[in-house]
Amino acid sequence: MTSLAALKRRSGFTLVEMVVFIVIVGVAAVALFQMFAQTLPRSPTPAQLVQATQLAQERMELILGRRSVVSYAALNDPCVGGTPPAICTTTFGYVVTVAGISSVVPWNANPVADFKLITVTVSLGGTQLAQSDAVVANY
Repeated sequence: MTSLAALKRRSGFTLVEMVVFIVIVGVAAVALFQMFAQTLPRSPTPAQLVQATQLAQERMELILGRRSVVSYAALNDPCVGGTPPAICTTTFGYVVTVAGISSVVPWNANPVADFKLITVTVSLGGTQLAQSDAVVANY
């Protein structure tokens, strides 16, 4: 019977164990909140992400729309060189880069001259916010 009474006394947590647990959880929570406080101001806002996505789509549509005006071989980014259209001006520090117009898409390790992979990337402050890809075929 003494073992049953000793078992009843040992069940549960002591006050010291509860205090130690609360202190450990408190320290972990403070560290987590400080990490969020440092990361949140550097992350892009939803409005910036939407704006970057729209800029990428606009530039891609501008390039793809030129396919019907110029030939496949002369396909280019109208925002580079010459007198660019008004849509090419970006504001608020966004940087739009276009890659792949002059290159060919490799297919089974063989370059194929009939396809071009065009990539439009929009970044703000060195952080890439949006990317749009399209494959153009010479048909």
